[in-house]
Amino acid sequence: MTLHPVLVPVPDEFPLRSPQRVAQQRRAARHALEVCAGLCGAGPGDWPCTPDGVPLPKSGWHWSLSHKRRWAAAVIAEQPVGIDIEEVLPRDERLYEAVGDAAEWAILGSRSMDAFYRLWTAKEAVLKACGVGLAGLDRCRIVDVPSAREVVVVLAARHWTVTHIEHDGHVASVTSAAAPVRWHPVNSVPPAP
Repeated sequence: MTLHPVLVPVPDEFPLRSPQRVAQQRRAARHALEVCAGLCGAGPGDWPCTPDGVPLPKSGWHWSLSHKRRWAAAVIAEQPVGIDIEEVLPRDERLYEAVGDAAEWAILGSRSMDAFYRLWTAKEAVLKACGVGLAGLDRCRIVDVPSAREVVVVLAARHWTVTHIEHDGHVASVTSAAAPVRWHPVNSVPPAP
């Protein structure tokens, strides 16, 4: 089955880090989820999560959300799935060391900003698919780069194929289980509450 991850813009009406802006980001992510549900045939309705915000499967469909200040992302699949989006901004070199080890950087071919965001978003997507928080980051390893848009991540002896897209100054990654991925950047914004 083809995966249909959706990216939607976050309205820019409120100051960054304000409660209103965070609420807009969450609404945008939920809007992306609604669009994705229509694309993959999961149907409309509420998508449940735990009190901590961890997505719960609905009628056999698994889902994941991510949002940053300018874009939000969502995906729905028939197997555990994770998605992450990050805005490409310069990062402190120490963060590179915290996210990847020397072997992973060698597999990626460079220690560039592009490689950093591929590594970071791929691991975050896998951690979400496994229901593990960032505490599991040190157990997540990139072991292969089959193409310029894919990496393979191992966590708890399971191999995860992760597919990337670059869009409007962001990198997004989705666990694809080697299924075809059709990204859907859309320009519709969520309706106001």
